[in-house]
Amino acid sequence: DGGIYMKKLALIIVILLIGVMNCSKSDKEEKTNENKTINAPVKSDEKKENYEAEIVQRMDAVKKEVQPALDSGITADMNNAVQKLGDSWETEMRKVYELLLAELPENEKTKLQKEQEEWIKKVKEDVEKSTEESEGGTISGTLGGNAWASGIEQRTLELAKRYDKLHKK
Repeated sequence: DGGIYMKKLALIIVILLIGVMNCSKSDKEEKTNENKTINAPVKSDEKKENYEAEIVQRMDAVKKEVQPALDSGITADMNNAVQKLGDSWETEMRKVYELLLAELPENEKTKLQKEQEEWIKKVKEDVEKSTEESEGGTISGTLGGNAWASGIEQRTLELAKRYDKLHKK
């Protein structure tokens, strides 16, 4: 049955997301050092206050790239496009999350980590609701993936705003 397959796919995506976030927490010391090197251009004073705009600009390019597949009406193409969009947002979210962890005082880091765990639970619930609403139809994977990508987009922009706010002080 295609509906069960799509629900399993959505669940796997959420589990992978949770794993990625947990790995980023346990490896935060190592990844923080990597991100400082990788994101060196972002650290310049000129760009610090506008990280959110940089993310939006990069993601607009990805959205334009996947839009034809989203508009195609072909479920497989739509699923692949949603997956690519979600993966791109997830990459951006991990970057800004690690940047925040690298700069926040210890008590705020812990608060952010707990908040991130709660956010992951909420996204998982949203994905499950989206796939259930389609009653297992072939579009359920696209809807679940779309809920996942949308949730990550919102969270990424929220984290980027916090990062920009840190640098406006």
